[in-house]
Amino acid sequence: MPHCLKTVLDEAVKIVNMIKGKSLNTRIFKVLCDEMGSEHTKLLFHTEVRWLSRGKVLTRLFELHDEVKLFMHQTDELYDRMHDFQWLATLSYLADIFSFLNSLNLALQGETVTIFTVQDKIKAARIKMDLWCTRLDRLEFDNFPTLADFLLTADEVLGNDTIAAFKEHLRGLHTHLGRYFPELDVDLEWIRNPFGDKPQIELVSSKLSARETDSLVDIASDGSLKMAFREKSLTDFWIYIQPEHPELEL
Repeated sequence: MPHCLKTVLDEAVKIVNMIKGKSLNTRIFKVLCDEMGSEHTKLLFHTEVRWLSRGKVLTRLFELHDEVKLFMHQTDELYDRMHDFQWLATLSYLADIFSFLNSLNLALQGETVTIFTVQDKIKAARIKMDLWCTRLDRLEFDNFPTLADFLLTADEVLGNDTIAAFKEHLRGLHTHLGRYFPELDVDLEWIRNPFGDKPQIELVSSKLSARETDSLVDIASDGSLKMAFREKSLTDFWIYIQPEHPELEL
């Protein structure tokens, strides 16, 4: 993460912890929010362990930044941040990107998620990040709703250095996702779709034994299994056919 983004993230967490650190602060802040008719009256308490939860923390802080601005004293160390356009714009970007990463993380969990699901989700995320960088060059911010809404009502424009930092961050995420989730061997595609034609089966046969290949041919030729494949999740399908085709046990 670029240093300027990391600084905003750390300072945002510090502001939240300052408000939540003392019960009196929390009570006063709640009264202030109630008087202003704010939709949210509580800031989520930051936790270092669950870093993805920062998306919710940052979103809530940004939504309440006008209230926080009134709550903080001019003597507070980070008071000026609530009046800094570039800082608030960066905060809104971080809220959006962490929310995206949190949604991605949730999509990679669950009993029905397979390695192919993970591969598809990561591939889509990386393509989106490439597109987002291109759109940032055109000053298009629709993919970052919190940032886009903030810019619509602002009197200032986003600085070139800030946009460059966003792009650097996205490129870094793109690289890290590719490193942590390398692309699968195409020879495993038969697991995702065992109903290939003869050329497709011949293509993967070099990676399978003769018995495994024959079993795959039996599966690919079975019309009833094709129906079962459409009705079941990938995991349930392979569990379902395992007794009849033990050679292809995964």
